[in-house]
Amino acid sequence: MTMLNFTENAEAIYEKSISATPLPFRKITRDGLTQLLLDRYGEDGEIDEAGIVEIIKENTPKPFLGRGMKAIKPLLSDPALAEI
Repeated sequence: MTMLNFTENAEAIYEKSISATPLPFRKITRDGLTQLLLDRYGEDGEIDEAGIVEIIKENTPKPFLGRGMKAIKPLLSDPALAEI
């Protein structure tokens, strides 16, 4: 299993973004989000809240983005990061 280097509350945001996905799509979402984070940060790069939110915003289909931001907003140190 790939280990990602989360800082701040990024791991909780990662988990919440996956659990907010409809059940049939969770594995695809987990695999895709993990790969996107690895592509950008590698295994050793630190993934902070702003970084994971940026990845989510760039890669979530527009019709679902609002729902996703609403799900993770309570976990953010800076709720403004969830603004679309």
